[in-house]
Amino acid sequence: MNSQLTLDRSAIELSLESNLLSTSESKKELASYHDCLVGSYMSYLKAAGYSKIPHEIRVFERGARRFLSKFPDPQFWLTLSVEEQHRCDRKERSFVHYLILRRLLPMPIPYMLTRKPRFYQMAIRLMEREAFQLYQKAAQRLGYREQNIQGQFHPLLCLMIWAQKPLQALTLDDLNNFRQELCDAYIELASSYKGKRVRHGLPIRWDGQLNIIQTVLFHMGVFPQLTRSTRRISFEGQWKNVPTDIAAAVRRYLQQMSLSLRPESAYQEKTRLFRFFSWLAQTNPEITRIEHIQRCHIEAFKEYIRWAPLQHKSNGPGDVLQPATRYHFLAALYYFFIRISEWQWPEAPSRVLVFPGDFPILDRPSPKFLDEIAAAKFLQAARAHPDLFTRLCCVTLILTGMRQGEFLDLTADCVVQIGDNYWLRVPLGKMHNDRYIPLHPEVKDLLDEWIDQSPPKKPYDFLFASHGHRLGRGKVALAVERIRKAAGIKEHISPHRLRHTLATLAINRGMPLESIAALLGHRSLSMTMVYARIGNRTVQQEYSQVSEHLEELCNRVDLLNNQPALTEGTQMRRLRQDHWRMLGNGYCTRPDGVPCEYETICESCPCFSTTVEFLPVLQKQKQDAEEKGQIQRVDVFADLIKSMERS
Repeated sequence: MNSQLTLDRSAIELSLESNLLSTSESKKELASYHDCLVGSYMSYLKAAGYSKIPHEIRVFERGARRFLSKFPDPQFWLTLSVEEQHRCDRKERSFVHYLILRRLLPMPIPYMLTRKPRFYQMAIRLMEREAFQLYQKAAQRLGYREQNIQGQFHPLLCLMIWAQKPLQALTLDDLNNFRQELCDAYIELASSYKGKRVRHGLPIRWDGQLNIIQTVLFHMGVFPQLTRSTRRISFEGQWKNVPTDIAAAVRRYLQQMSLSLRPESAYQEKTRLFRFFSWLAQTNPEITRIEHIQRCHIEAFKEYIRWAPLQHKSNGPGDVLQPATRYHFLAALYYFFIRISEWQWPEAPSRVLVFPGDFPILDRPSPKFLDEIAAAKFLQAARAHPDLFTRLCCVTLILTGMRQGEFLDLTADCVVQIGDNYWLRVPLGKMHNDRYIPLHPEVKDLLDEWIDQSPPKKPYDFLFASHGHRLGRGKVALAVERIRKAAGIKEHISPHRLRHTLATLAINRGMPLESIAALLGHRSLSMTMVYARIGNRTVQQEYSQVSEHLEELCNRVDLLNNQPALTEGTQMRRLRQDHWRMLGNGYCTRPDGVPCEYETICESCPCFSTTVEFLPVLQKQKQDAEEKGQIQRVDVFADLIKSMERS
């Protein structure tokens, strides 16, 4: 028994001795590890230029030792709450920031969102100096000031640390995921941020700086594209209250349409269909499949949208949907049912539900424009305005007829010299085609002055940009409003009204419709014919002749006393019966001898044919073109006359 106790005691003593030896060795290893960390920390401070004051260096070293004495394993610091993490003094946190920058310690998301971590200077002195210089150069090119750039680099450092990637390896998904994690962490910390302005789920400073970072990284070539806002609600979130079978069929339909439509058009299609199916799910919950929809549901929806209030907050009580909006809602439904029937989907209704007669009749108002006096005042005020952008914007819009979106999309290489003349390359606009238009000398001088004042760095840079972003339409509207007030014009002038003004002045001065269509970027002459209804010179001339004849009759008292009967004369009968010309889809009722208002559209057509009996008319048209100085018309009629003389 004693021998057994002796053996057990000896075994215990050997075990204790081995534990003491292992503890001693682990302490030595831990101390060695701490010395290694502190040594590398001191070396970095020396290399980064912190060694100019020896006393300050010793303070940094004592702070690092103090932190390691509290947290022998630095990973334990991560388990503390944010408040406890910030209880470490400044020198201790400086050592923590060094470990974070060395990727030896991850940075907690809540720690980023609270008080601003002071590791910006430590990073740009040496460790992330190259990344900062690259970012600084790109941000300066976009017009950001040095103070703003330093503020932007702090969240960028947090992004790099969170993603564990260098600057050039970051992706747009990294930024979006990082933003989402910040939003999730901010929800828990929102109570400590009372009174702070919030935007998109983040403090406004964080949200703005992350947006700027996205823009700068795009211009650096790190991000392949500068995407639009992705904050649109997902399909599942928007259609969650719509029956599953209906939502699945609509989603399949939208996927097919997205293969042929532009993204914005596909989005509008989804929005219009959602208006009907969300209303149907709310008012008729028993309808769970598309084939269950009846004509009565369409008629009830028509009545609903006729009096449905507008949903935008800027609208007042009593405002209802415009006929054009109701037209688009019903047209989307019409084509939806037609297409799924043509595609032979099993969900297709057995009979037609929406008819073209259901569409509301749309008004076709003529374009609004400035008269010649108002246009001259506007141009004169624009030329005299002291602000260069206002002057350039208004003069360019009224002299070129560009859309405001096309004007803002102009790039640094928009001016092209062809021979001795300069042309302006108008970028892709509403019709999704670019074009070249003659560049007015005054516009050319203003563009040169703007480029000299704000030189773009690359040919594809926008001419009118601020911090890498194209200026918004509000800048153009503000410029037009300034000139309107300076010119003393009381009526409202929109930027697009200047386009209508140029088109109206051009057509009333005899410019051919084909040339106006090319200038304005119209796909077809039917778009340009809208302006032909404005200020019809032929109607004015004919009306003047009739009104003069009526005045002459009124002045002849003897005829008035005898009360003669107004009978149809020979000239009136001829105008009514003899002047019709057969066209491809009807007749031209233009009187004989009256020049065609639409210049030489028919005569320029390859299918046009004429004979000797029309020679007097052609000669009159050629003489009219010579009097007006219209060289193109003169050449057309001259060629037609020569061809008949040769035959």
